[in-house]
Amino acid sequence: MAYDLEKYKEKREKVLGVKKRGISFGTLAAMISMVIILGLGFVIVPKSIAYFNTRHLDDAIYKLQNTEVWPQEVITGIEQLAGVKGIETDTGSSRIVVTFDKSITGTNELNTFFKANDLKAILLNQVGHTQRLHTIKQEAKFEG
Repeated sequence: MAYDLEKYKEKREKVLGVKKRGISFGTLAAMISMVIILGLGFVIVPKSIAYFNTRHLDDAIYKLQNTEVWPQEVITGIEQLAGVKGIETDTGSSRIVVTFDKSITGTNELNTFFKANDLKAILLNQVGHTQRLHTIKQEAKFEG
């Protein structure tokens, strides 16, 4: 009859004084790996979600040719156009920043809207929404 190692394992460990202490190396390695993966997840996932939410957004900065302020009914009309996500005005209300989804609408549709309302609006700049937010953040850092 062959000697069965598993049958007498506990007795052998008791005689030799082998004591199980702490956690095994595999368990420790798994716990450290989980901490690293979860830590990276907390850093990367919010940035990825923010990118996917703003990847189709562009900002167009408009100014009226004459230095008047923008009429409120025009601003509400622009907000109702398909694809427009938001409008911001500057302190004097002489410029507006139209945030729009470039997969739905574009500056051509905005220009058509201005012509239909007999406004002479000048497109000062068109820039990606994320880039504009980054520029605003950098300017705030230099100012304050």
